[in-house]
Amino acid sequence: MTMKILLAVAAPAWFAATQESGAQTASSDFLPTAEAISTIALTVAVLGVLVALLAVLLQLRRLVRSVSAVAKRMEKEAAPVMDRARSVAENVDFITMAIRTDVQKLNASVSSLNDRLKDASVQMEERIQDFTALVEVLQNEAEDLALDTAAAVRGVRAGTRSLAADGQEGPYSFPQSTGAGEAED
Repeated sequence: MTMKILLAVAAPAWFAATQESGAQTASSDFLPTAEAISTIALTVAVLGVLVALLAVLLQLRRLVRSVSAVAKRMEKEAAPVMDRARSVAENVDFITMAIRTDVQKLNASVSSLNDRLKDASVQMEERIQDFTALVEVLQNEAEDLALDTAAAVRGVRAGTRSLAADGQEGPYSFPQSTGAGEAED
């Protein structure tokens, strides 16, 4: 088909060129003829490329229109979804802030409790040391009291034996007085 168009366009030009220069030789006719044919071929090729490019541009234009229509439809259909996603994002942000605040409060409470436990531990340690010192003092006093009591009991026994050995009247007898106002030596 291209060849028919080429011959239809090139044939009149070729015939006109050959009739004007009828006296020229065959070798001189070949170059202008080849030039005319190649020019026609290039013109037809360029026209073919332009037609193909025009067809591609038209299809591209249709494609852009359909993509634009789909985008507008998607925008209309996606608007509620986007609003809902925005609402969810705001809720997540609110929840995150609430959790962050609660965690900070919990951290402050734990820190305060930790400080109070440390203070209580220090106070308990001081009280235990005071109690230990008190127990040691009580133990020393009890030992001293026990020793004093044992010494007193020993002294009473010794005194009782001594008195009993002087009078020989019995282990627990006391000398009797002879008169109402007399004193014995």
